[in-house]
Amino acid sequence: MLALSVALACPSTVKRPGTLWAQERPVTLDTLEVQVGSRASSRLPVLTRSIQLLGREEIDALPVRTLSGLLEWATGVEVLSRSPAQSDLSLRGAGFEQVLVLVDGVRMSDPQTGHHDLNLTVPLDRVERVEILRGPASAVYGADAVGGVVNVVTRQGGERLRGRVEGGTWGSARASVTGGVEGKEGSSIQAGGELGRSDGHREGTDYEMALLNLGGVRRLGDGRLSAGVGLARRDFGAQDFYAPYPSFERTRTYTASVRWIDGSSGGSPGASGVGTEWSRVGLEAGAAFRRHDDEFILIRDAPEVYRNQHASSQVGGDILTRWQAPEGLEIALGGELFRHLLRSNSLGNRTEDRGALFAEAVLGQGDGGVLSLGIRGDWHEGFGAFLSPSLSGSWRIGAGLRVRTAAGRSFRAPSWTERYYQDPVNVGRKDLDPERAWSGEVGMDLFHASRLRLSMTGFLRRAEGLIDWARAEGAGEDTPWETRNVENATFRGMEADLSLEGPGGLGITAGAALLSLSSEEARGYRSKYALRPLKERLMLGVDWTLAERVSLGVNAQRGKRSGEDPYHRVDLRAGVPLAGARLYLDAVNLLDASYPDVTGARAPGRALFLGLEVGRGR
Repeated sequence: MLALSVALACPSTVKRPGTLWAQERPVTLDTLEVQVGSRASSRLPVLTRSIQLLGREEIDALPVRTLSGLLEWATGVEVLSRSPAQSDLSLRGAGFEQVLVLVDGVRMSDPQTGHHDLNLTVPLDRVERVEILRGPASAVYGADAVGGVVNVVTRQGGERLRGRVEGGTWGSARASVTGGVEGKEGSSIQAGGELGRSDGHREGTDYEMALLNLGGVRRLGDGRLSAGVGLARRDFGAQDFYAPYPSFERTRTYTASVRWIDGSSGGSPGASGVGTEWSRVGLEAGAAFRRHDDEFILIRDAPEVYRNQHASSQVGGDILTRWQAPEGLEIALGGELFRHLLRSNSLGNRTEDRGALFAEAVLGQGDGGVLSLGIRGDWHEGFGAFLSPSLSGSWRIGAGLRVRTAAGRSFRAPSWTERYYQDPVNVGRKDLDPERAWSGEVGMDLFHASRLRLSMTGFLRRAEGLIDWARAEGAGEDTPWETRNVENATFRGMEADLSLEGPGGLGITAGAALLSLSSEEARGYRSKYALRPLKERLMLGVDWTLAERVSLGVNAQRGKRSGEDPYHRVDLRAGVPLAGARLYLDAVNLLDASYPDVTGARAPGRALFLGLEVGRGR
């Protein structure tokens, strides 16, 4: 997961020069730990995979207001935004149904449709960091982790109380408050809430949002118990979002999770081999619930014409145990069981179960090399069994260079919308087959003290049976789009990230992602979505802190999607401290560049936002 992205790591590990809240800790890449990408070791993904970390420094420095806005500045990630209230997510050319979204390791991807995957309950100020795993991860997480995984990690402990008020173009306004309390023996409670609204950057893109999220940790016996709950309300204009109508949408998201981690170790499971004493690292068990309600009104002022109402839920749990041997071998074994439920006036009332058993073995993690083998068997009530293996490794060459490689198989089951949805423009088919893909990558990481990070990764993904909305070649515009397994495709690409600390409080970051594809489309059909990825994107960021007070950050990117002209965008954030507070000014699309969004309408033009953030120490 590292493609150099560790240059954008969280503030507790990497100093991003030029940001107002920067810390002075140097980083040793081999000691970074993440939640995403491995059940056996939190260090393994950083050593063997292409990973990017966006921490509090990046969140504070970038001119962004939402999680989707933050992800727009991540390498290899494409955010297909209709408005701040609704965005789709793509990784390495994989569409929004092929990317898995987690919060604190808990699955948040929606079984009804991937359009709802970013309808999270976590305010941006409640986020500690975002971990982005680029590449397949079905061997760890099962379905949907084809192009990659995004894991949102929330703040824990007695973090400082902070508040924010902000206003700007299009009648936009936002207010948030977050904070925590730390108790005895490591117990803590952390909470955050946010309100936001806007008239929208064009007619029919207005929105109102409210987010509330609460989490806590306490010791329980020899272990640790953590729990969290969340609520999100989004009401927004959806004109031309999915069809050429002045539509409106309301969504509600409810989440709850609990997890217990055994802190004890010891014991001997037997059959350990001659002269080898195994120890149990720990036992984990968790349960999670997510419900998403969606009401879609085709014509905003005439709701009686056509209205969809869906309520999708997923509930279940998992159990995991890890074992460790003195020679550096670690093994993780576990399983999970979940139930998905749907109540819908157009898709029907449906229930499906899924389960999985998984295992992972890691050898090494010393100064030399590390090797990991994973395998997962999934069972889905509607589609049968799938086997997802993975293999990854890395080798340290000298003091500042590491090479790595990884390969894996991934799959995706069709969503309920793809199987059962029907309207005058789109028709789903219940006989769809799951998508399957094989992926491989090779990369290198170069680092020098705390001043230079460079990572490069090349990858290939061979996808079979891609699901898309399609219609026959030559069919008229009144012919509905129909879901089919229409394509096989081969994706080839590369990613590079650079971070450099210069003199005088100057910091430079750069990223590049290039993608090419060749497809074998089903003869006689024209595809709607699957083969329109972002083919190239270049990013450059310059941060400068003057006299350790005034901060200025300029970020620019160039992108090009298949069949479209390239676009250019420049964003700016300037900040100054004011007696325990921070006043900042954001300029988004500073040069007022004109380019289409995912709907084909003009993306938001130049916008200005003025904000005040107030923080208090612990």
